[in-house]
Amino acid sequence: MTFVNAVMALGAVAFVVPLAIHLLFRSRYRTMDWGAMFLLQDVVRANRRRMQWHQWILLALRCAIPILLALAMARPLISSVQSMAGKQPVSLVLMIDDSRSMSAGARSTRAIEGVLDLLDSMSRGDEVIVMPTSQLSAPVSIGSVIDAKSLVKELRFDASAMDLTATLQSAVAACRRATNPYCRIVVVSDFQENVLAVNESASMLAVIDSIGERLDQFDPRPQLDFLDVSASDEDANVMANVLVESIEADVPAVMAGHDVPIVATIRNDSDRPVTNLRANWLVDGRVFETETVEIQPRGTVSLNWRVRFDTPGGVSVGLAIEHTDAIPADNRRLHAIKVQRPIRVWLVDGEPSSEPLQSETDFLKVALSPFAFRSAEVGNRMPTRSPRQRSSERFDDATQRDVVSTKVMTSKSFVKELANVMGNDDNAGEDHPDLIVFANVARPPQMSAQKSGNPNSESDDLVTRYLTTGGHVMFFDGDLVDGAAWNESGWLPGKLEEMVDAEGGPFRIESPGARVAVWEELGSDEESLFDSVEILRRRSLTIDSKSTSVLLKSQAGEPLVTTRRIERPDITGSIGGDATGGKPNAVIDESNSQVPGGHRGGRVVQFALPCDTAWSNLPLRPVFLPMVQQLVLEMAGGDEQANVLPGTAMVIYPDRHIGGGKDDQVWQVIRPDGASQTYVTSGGNPLVYGDTHRVGAYRFGPAEDGLGPDERALNAEDVSADEERSSGELDPSVQVRVVEVPASESVLRRASPEILAECDQRLRANRYGDAEGLVAAAQRERFGTEIWRPLLWALLAVMIGEVLWQQLKVTKPANRFAGAGTGVAS
Repeated sequence: MTFVNAVMALGAVAFVVPLAIHLLFRSRYRTMDWGAMFLLQDVVRANRRRMQWHQWILLALRCAIPILLALAMARPLISSVQSMAGKQPVSLVLMIDDSRSMSAGARSTRAIEGVLDLLDSMSRGDEVIVMPTSQLSAPVSIGSVIDAKSLVKELRFDASAMDLTATLQSAVAACRRATNPYCRIVVVSDFQENVLAVNESASMLAVIDSIGERLDQFDPRPQLDFLDVSASDEDANVMANVLVESIEADVPAVMAGHDVPIVATIRNDSDRPVTNLRANWLVDGRVFETETVEIQPRGTVSLNWRVRFDTPGGVSVGLAIEHTDAIPADNRRLHAIKVQRPIRVWLVDGEPSSEPLQSETDFLKVALSPFAFRSAEVGNRMPTRSPRQRSSERFDDATQRDVVSTKVMTSKSFVKELANVMGNDDNAGEDHPDLIVFANVARPPQMSAQKSGNPNSESDDLVTRYLTTGGHVMFFDGDLVDGAAWNESGWLPGKLEEMVDAEGGPFRIESPGARVAVWEELGSDEESLFDSVEILRRRSLTIDSKSTSVLLKSQAGEPLVTTRRIERPDITGSIGGDATGGKPNAVIDESNSQVPGGHRGGRVVQFALPCDTAWSNLPLRPVFLPMVQQLVLEMAGGDEQANVLPGTAMVIYPDRHIGGGKDDQVWQVIRPDGASQTYVTSGGNPLVYGDTHRVGAYRFGPAEDGLGPDERALNAEDVSADEERSSGELDPSVQVRVVEVPASESVLRRASPEILAECDQRLRANRYGDAEGLVAAAQRERFGTEIWRPLLWALLAVMIGEVLWQQLKVTKPANRFAGAGTGVAS
């Protein structure tokens, strides 16, 4: 037991005052014998013991009064053996869930107010570690209570879902960095279902057990508390929500001068229908068209829109709805688009011929011709919604530009031309191929070390260098292919084995169905355009399942089309956390974000068949044209990570088509909040921007000397909202990336109470539904339980008891003697 005001406890010695009075002033009796004394001796003998007990109890009550009063004024504290010493400094680790679901209703307000109340109850010498769950990889920053209050007030609740196990592991690691032996971990969250959805229940509980074991290793063991801010949510009508669930461009690649179909989905998570909902289509944050929709309770509706951009560059499209609900942040969703110039495809012909359709690449040239692409677009056209009531002539097929430009060459000319575009000429960007197709080429084309200019260089394989800089390769087999030579290249998805002839009937292709997204529309498992393809010979391939994916296989399960990504072995760049004019030579995650796995490298697609009719009738079947077209578009347009989750680093590569060169590049970054930053990267290296915790569109482009951030074309707000943008003109030097929270974070469904209770039990944690209970528990466990209120009630009871006991002394003996006198008289 300890005392808050220990000096006041000395007042307890005042109990000697009633004791002295009792001893010094008690009545002294003299014995006098008289004749009738024998008549009272029975009464005196009966009352003597009772009077003694009465006096001693009265004395005890009178002594207890000053003792209880002194103890109540001293404010005693009763603490358990495991309680922390009140005067010892404490390290508080605050893990605050800043996901989007925390902004529903008043959850974020309750979280901030609860944390501030907890911080107000702490002592001046305590230290606080504040870690938002969206920045768990951040270095541990230890500050004072005042610093923690400032950080908490600046929190924005618009991140992805919290991972409970990762949050607890980061909290344990933060405790090891704390300077005080006494630690307290407080996790503030709404504990939604997706908090536990990242792991299966059994595996998650196993991780929870390991976290509990790590906590047991501390001496003393940190106290773990959960503050559930969703326990006191409002009724269902207040928490009803309508959101833009998804938005995407419904094409593998967005080409300049071609229609871009945009598909968006709106979801109603309430039990009431939504009528007259205004939906605004956005381009770079500006409204281009508005329509009205209706959604049934717990229903969804899909919206389609078409737009065209006449020049290449980066742009964001989006859909925003005008509705008041529980989570306003999910009423708008953006999608980044990279509008590309025509795709440059080099066709390396292993057996050229002047006869029609006799060269190895003739069928590919037909499939990739402008006429073939326009025919496919006309067949797949959907109703057009033109921005600002644009005229239909703008979407006429005659005005559409070529999607692909092809260039046929031999192996020898290929080596010379690729060496030219891979050299130091800054003007070679316009001729840089997006895709190289090898058709029945005997051996991998290479440039000798003497011609490369570096006899000691191991990079004489031009194709390898091309792949590691982001180029793509498509390989078709054939009779002239030297399997052993191609296997030595090291970048083919499958190892070339012997050729296999069909016996007892041609090989058939198994429909990819929904397994391969790029060919999903070519047929289902029941009926497919591949059903009519007959294969008389194929190449046997040995693949590595870890690095290679099978896109197409025979009905017997043999791989026919495989693919793999060639990752860049090394990368240097500048991480965007603080604006800098320096030139970092390594990726340093200063902004505490997650760098996506792998770096920009090319993709290789390998066919175990030739692209002519030597081994199969595939080039003659209707499936060949859309199969090749969709694959080329997907390879050339699907390599950018334009849409990422909050906290994921963006890797921005210089555009090789506009002369990226090897000089130092100055980047300008405009964030969603309008702030502008400048970074410098060394020649040819990408910008790795990691400060991506704010949702919205990020614009990256080259900075120009002498121009301020507001004067550059990089800023989308420079264009007036009233200006007609009928041409869809973009800046080709600008790249756009979008940070968005998954729609699953807007599902307001609490986690299983049984699993949460199991976690609490295994971690020996306390769960609180309000901040008052948490603050009281923290004070009680740190300083103990104050008992001055019970002492005051006990003092009042003793004082009343003393008065009543004293009254009993006067009345009861009088009644006894009165009864005795009556008996004697009779």
